[in-house]
Amino acid sequence: MKSFKRWLVRGLVGLAVVAGLVPALPVQAASGVTKVPARAAYVMDAQSGQVLYQQNANKRYPIASLSKLLTVYLTVKAINDGKINWDDQVPIDSDLIRLSHNSVFSSLRMKSSDKFTVRQLVEAAMVASSNSAASALGDYVAGSNAAFIQLMNQQCQDWNIDAHFISSSGLDNSDLNKYNYRLPGTGAKEENLVSAKAISVVAQQLLKADPQIVKTSSQTESTVNGTKIYNENGCLPGQANYDKTTNIDGLKTGYTENAKLCYTATFTVDGERMIATILGGDTTFTAMNKLIKQVKKQYQLQATSLATRSVTLANGATVLATPETTQVGSWTQNQQDDQITTSFKTQLTGQELQNGAVQADDPVGTMTVTDRQTGITQHVTYRAQSPVTLFSSHQTFTAHQRTVDPVLKRLTLQTAVFAHLAG
Repeated sequence: MKSFKRWLVRGLVGLAVVAGLVPALPVQAASGVTKVPARAAYVMDAQSGQVLYQQNANKRYPIASLSKLLTVYLTVKAINDGKINWDDQVPIDSDLIRLSHNSVFSSLRMKSSDKFTVRQLVEAAMVASSNSAASALGDYVAGSNAAFIQLMNQQCQDWNIDAHFISSSGLDNSDLNKYNYRLPGTGAKEENLVSAKAISVVAQQLLKADPQIVKTSSQTESTVNGTKIYNENGCLPGQANYDKTTNIDGLKTGYTENAKLCYTATFTVDGERMIATILGGDTTFTAMNKLIKQVKKQYQLQATSLATRSVTLANGATVLATPETTQVGSWTQNQQDDQITTSFKTQLTGQELQNGAVQADDPVGTMTVTDRQTGITQHVTYRAQSPVTLFSSHQTFTAHQRTVDPVLKRLTLQTAVFAHLAG
């Protein structure tokens, strides 16, 4: 009876995950993972969202420059939406130039004659944690600092994560006030307060919006407008705390006196992209390496490889389609028999049906991968490799084609009628 109840609960959770009612099923911290010497910690699979470790993960704390992850995400989103471009030149406010001359708050000195592109400012924010660069990006994306902060908080609400932002850079009001970047209506010492889970989700969304951001964040040094900038992520290859067994390749560090040491790291395990966050620590780099090693010992990856496949469309035409990712995985704490199931469904968009054609890179189907033990369900979109015509004016429907999608059938018949009248 107990086994039946466990099966029933697992099944109900799985259905809720598929329906989007709850996030991917979390895993409780393994007994073999010792408490991290910090305020909070969180480890998750970047693709599925599955939780492998959490410690005070839902409590809000100061996060310092980890705030720049959301600033860069909103910048990338604006680029992806066609609102701005990577090569746009961004004006730098005189107060931000003055801020860049403060050696305590700045890692990239700016001059009024300097010209910076969006790409350069993103690099400065991610590699050198430039506060002036992050603030300039916020101003450019939203039109003003106040409008950008509103955008940051609205995005967190849309994601349903626990966060409160008053700064695009991570500096608190006691510092921002000196440079006229204190948000009106906020307290004299107010600061960004975000949970470890929330900032990990921000990192997850940034990786989805721009998978190449890791190439930027993994640079130990770079040059922007002739100025050398350096990365303080001590776990990167060649740095003092690099450990090849943890394979850390990003993402962002942060520090203020109130926030203490904060760190969101990206790494891979057997090809699976992972995210780990530690907030409010004193020895964050060594703690991160230890946390990742312990988590890797406690969990086994159940990986499913996805490959290009031939997809048969509604009218019988076929097209080669490529998955958006070549692997999905779920994590278990004990060896298990194969409980992974997969199913593929052809899915054409209304726009594709209206146009009567599929273009290269258009979505044509979804692979659903379910781990029955953990309840984790993932959906991977397949995209066409080349254009294909869905229907033409001379197509007709015979008796055995009655299962054709009604919308597709109606559009095809309309096309045929219009062609007849035009003739």
